Amino acid sequence: MKKNLLLIIILNSFFILSFSSNIFAKKAAIVIDFDTEEVLFEVNADTRNYPASLTKIMTLYIVFDYIKKGKLNYDSQLSVSSVAASRSPSKLYLEEGSSIKVRDAVNALIIKSANDVATVVAENIAGTEKEFAKLMTQYAKNLGMSNTTFKNASGLPNRAQLTTARDISKLCHKLITNFPNEYKLFSNTKFSYKGKTYKTHNKLMLSYEGADGIKTGYIKASGFQLAFSAVRDNKRLIGIIFGGDTGSQRNKSLKIIMDKEFAELNIKINDNKKEIVKKEVEVKEVKKNNYSIVVGTFNYRNNAEKQIKLIKSKYPVSTKDKNSNVVLIKVNGKQLYESRFENFSKKEAYTACKRLKKYNRDCFVRL
Repeated sequence: MKKNLLLIIILNSFFILSFSSNIFAKKAAIVIDFDTEEVLFEVNADTRNYPASLTKIMTLYIVFDYIKKGKLNYDSQLSVSSVAASRSPSKLYLEEGSSIKVRDAVNALIIKSANDVATVVAENIAGTEKEFAKLMTQYAKNLGMSNTTFKNASGLPNRAQLTTARDISKLCHKLITNFPNEYKLFSNTKFSYKGKTYKTHNKLMLSYEGADGIKTGYIKASGFQLAFSAVRDNKRLIGIIFGGDTGSQRNKSLKIIMDKEFAELNIKINDNKKEIVKKEVEVKEVKKNNYSIVVGTFNYRNNAEKQIKLIKSKYPVSTKDKNSNVVLIKVNGKQLYESRFENFSKKEAYTACKRLKKYNRDCFVRL
């Protein structure tokens, strides 16, 4: 974790903890490097707090997983119960006895943060929202979210529904990793349903360079929350912030933290819009086979080289005609060596990792 005195001073007004008996929420934040999962910044990252509508990230994760497993598809119709229809705003005001397609439900959860839709999803998957919450908690445990308990699918107030900034960062990381195509939906800024257009609550995403998701949240007991992701120079950072007094303050505080961590990685803000457009064009022109797969990380170069030879010999289908390389990286100031195979297309890279994981081999994709 990088500690920067200037940054702490700048953020001091946000991270002063309130000890009032009327306020449960604690200020908290974390920023992680998506590729290495290294924690770049953290304050109170393990303080348990109410997740508010960040809860819907898990609801969406389960929907995506059910689609992947063939238990749902985007055109599936979800029925609306009286319980779902009665949920308080934010909502689509769905009527009892009506139905909504999974596709529309997903957009409503991401962009509108609709509580009635969250209950619809929960009841159609698990029968009741209570049973769905148990499923959510089990998913959380499987994803390594050890300090999280879910009690509903929306994030509406429940004293027993708790999580941490660190756990939400893990959830965001897993969603982006396991459902990269579905994650692109989080960059949408609006959607239309039955003639009405709804706009995103994620205002920081509209102004922050490289931002592509993911979710806002608010209940009175928690303050204003934000799970956020941005990519600059092919480096993705995930930032989580809890306990903002206002949405604007929350956004400003996380912007400061994210900017500082990108700067620590020597990635600067590009204020020239023309240069940004030019860069986007250049990225499109880069050859498609620019993905790598990492099959091991080691303290010593010799071990990394041995891993490459092992993978080549035992799994030739996954590495045929691909360049191999040992790359020096730094994690928490420590030098490590990655065993990589290069020159994959995106599809080839994910297919190769999926194949290797079937044989219990570690593998992840790098761009």
